Amino acid sequence: MVARAEAYFGEHRESESLGRLALRGGVVSLVMQYGNGALQLVASVVLARLLVPEDFGLVAIVAVVTSFAPMLIDFGLGDAATQRSRITPSQISALFWFNTAVAATVALAVAASSPLIVMIFGEPRLGPIALCAAVNFVLIGAANQHLALLRRAMQFGTVARIQFTGIFIGVVVAIACASWGFGYWALVLRPIVSALCIAIGAWTCCRWRPGAPVFDSDVKSMLRFGLHVTGFSVSYVVSRTVDRIGLGLFYAPEVVGYYQNATLLYDYSIMMGLGQLHTVGSASLSKLQSEVGALRQKFLAALSMLSFFAMPLAAILSVTAHDVVLLLLGAKWEVAGALLSIIALRGIFQVIELSQGWLHLSLGRPDRWRNWGVVTLAVQLVAVIGGLPFGPTGVAIATVIVAALIAVPAVIYAGGPIGIGPVLLMRATGRQLIGAIVVVAAGWYLQITFLSGYPGLIRILVSGVFCTCLYLVIVAGLFRLTEPIKVASSVARDLLVSRLRRV
Repeated sequence: MVARAEAYFGEHRESESLGRLALRGGVVSLVMQYGNGALQLVASVVLARLLVPEDFGLVAIVAVVTSFAPMLIDFGLGDAATQRSRITPSQISALFWFNTAVAATVALAVAASSPLIVMIFGEPRLGPIALCAAVNFVLIGAANQHLALLRRAMQFGTVARIQFTGIFIGVVVAIACASWGFGYWALVLRPIVSALCIAIGAWTCCRWRPGAPVFDSDVKSMLRFGLHVTGFSVSYVVSRTVDRIGLGLFYAPEVVGYYQNATLLYDYSIMMGLGQLHTVGSASLSKLQSEVGALRQKFLAALSMLSFFAMPLAAILSVTAHDVVLLLLGAKWEVAGALLSIIALRGIFQVIELSQGWLHLSLGRPDRWRNWGVVTLAVQLVAVIGGLPFGPTGVAIATVIVAALIAVPAVIYAGGPIGIGPVLLMRATGRQLIGAIVVVAAGWYLQITFLSGYPGLIRILVSGVFCTCLYLVIVAGLFRLTEPIKVASSVARDLLVSRLRRV
């Protein structure tokens, strides 16, 4: 779907259809993103059986060391273009050329740093992997502003389809290469092919083309905005990857491989959806930046609904993780299953924590977001250092503790300017949080006490049904929280009717 130019550059204003468009965009994006997750999960299953843990570990080391690079390339300008009340084609051109210059600089820096990466980790195979990763960063920069304009026009479904197509083609190429005996190079080529396809899709669906840049005061303001967003993004990404960096420094590549695949399974099932909803939430709430009361109300309602569905999903993943990994990846990945059962607990708390970005960006306060990113990095670093002597299990437990400790303070800090305190936050998420924690405890007890002798698939099905029913009894029955179910049903009917009309 190609949006008209006025949709890209129209002024933000509240409308009666905003809530409906945001909700539909969120649902469509979430469905497509979980489609991406399912696709990548299938790819992980196939590749895990074709490759060995060491292959994943080698690529993971380069991936986590350079994980900050996409944040630098974006420079927060995707969010700046989405959040800005008014923007012109010449201003977007300035942001595009700035993104392109940063992408080229980062790519050259990563390529030049490849000998240093080899020296630090003592593994010569990391050098060529880092050189290839640099190509990926140039492609990311080429698509950034086109995707931002599509999100600004509320074309979330289009963005999701572009990303799904790119991921699908990358997965096909990776599986083919792994089948032909290319080893870890299959994992190296996968993101490069995906980024190329996403760039082509973004330029095809968004017909805007960059022209001569104009660096006026508004563009300089957006660059300052982006600098603060980048400050948070880099610090947060480093905080999320410091666990694997630490493991790579002190443990063998196969240990990093186990931890990496456990983290990827968590990302595909939980974090991918939360990340996609960040773009929807910040873009939608930015249209209410001049209506503080409406912004607060919409935020709390959206967070309540997201928590209702995402928290029990994380709980069920934790309970069934060991069996899921054995079923999907095979017995050689059993260690990853034990790690995933711990790592999945983060999702219960990160549902709350990651919503902070909606508030910081919609309120135009990325500086406060940056400040919180520094706090998160410091706390995470201390936790990982404390967990490293106990191996990957100790690191996983430490990261869960950090997620639990910072979730509520993160949103209270972000919502302070519009009066979101602990009472309002707990009204929105407290019942779901209690339900998810009870489900984890009861699910683990069921697994250990009654299901220990059953096959893995039976354990997954029984635990999944039990945890779902228990959660609904607690949250919908005992606490009388049924509004998310009604809203989800209404949106589903709306989408179904719309689809039938097209047919």
